[in-house]
Amino acid sequence: MNAADRRSRRNVTLQIVVLVVLMAVLVAAVATDWANARRVLRAADWRLLAPAAIVTALSYLCSSAAYAQACRAFGVAAQKTRLLFAGFVTMAVNNLITLGGAGYAVGAVLLRDRESSLRDIAAASAFNSYLYFAVGTTCLPLSLLYVVGRRLPQRAEVGIVLVVALACLLAVLVNLAVFLPRFRSALLQFLGCAFGRLTRRDVGSRLAAFDGSFTLGLTLLRDRPGRLFGLLAAIIGDWLFCVAAIWFCFAALGIRLHAGVMLSGFFIGIAAGALSMLPGGMGVQDGSMAGVYALLGVPFGPALLAAVLFRVTYYLIPFALGLAVYGKLLRTTEHPSGPPPGRNT
Repeated sequence: MNAADRRSRRNVTLQIVVLVVLMAVLVAAVATDWANARRVLRAADWRLLAPAAIVTALSYLCSSAAYAQACRAFGVAAQKTRLLFAGFVTMAVNNLITLGGAGYAVGAVLLRDRESSLRDIAAASAFNSYLYFAVGTTCLPLSLLYVVGRRLPQRAEVGIVLVVALACLLAVLVNLAVFLPRFRSALLQFLGCAFGRLTRRDVGSRLAAFDGSFTLGLTLLRDRPGRLFGLLAAIIGDWLFCVAAIWFCFAALGIRLHAGVMLSGFFIGIAAGALSMLPGGMGVQDGSMAGVYALLGVPFGPALLAAVLFRVTYYLIPFALGLAVYGKLLRTTEHPSGPPPGRNT
């Protein structure tokens, strides 16, 4: 195992420890109103956790397929089954930890032994992440605008409008970087220079290689539009099944959410968790979801319980399964049983 792989393992381990601490704090917050929480839990219909688990599994199947399709489209050499399992581990880690693209780093560790260039894996991961970002930045402004005018102070409404404007500006910049090669090259050169001045490390050649792989991958996708449509369908399916999972978690606690209310709380909570820079947005995402739902008429206590239930069902359980799959795949990575497959374009 090389130094990069050991460093990746240490980073994931450290973030797991942080997650455990944050989860304990979140549970303690729920326990402060234990009498009300116990009443809600006693009245819960736990049978609805079965469909919640089913749509969660379908969501991860879609996200794994999306990651696998992105890797294949960008020329990553690996068998379909391995790509799917690596995709599951990648998305399970990404969904729970998010910070620093930890899941994509884990995916690179699992796939790099198959004569796949690290820059090809990085380019595929970046494009996969971009498509998720595109969906999120489309739905976030709509969710924020849905909340405006619903018993909010004027200052809060002004703040929301500013956030929407910044989100739109960020979306424009990211789209320009993806689809305009010259803009992307200039941006990467600027980032490379800034990083070099801060760290005294020259990453210009690596960023240039990444830029080349990203451009080649986009060319391959244009030549095979069916793959792009399949990739988009898998990502949209992932989002839809994820939203269905949170609906079932709320329904299990007796809360039936209107579609607009559900989507607003979901996307604002996800965005707040990502911006918090905490692993998995632990606490911030859950509290933000509960706060938005409370603004939209849902009692805060039950909403927080439902957010925690969603955290366990959609994040923690798949993450635990992902660690088991990761260990198995890593053993086959360290002891490959045969020659790797050829490059698939």
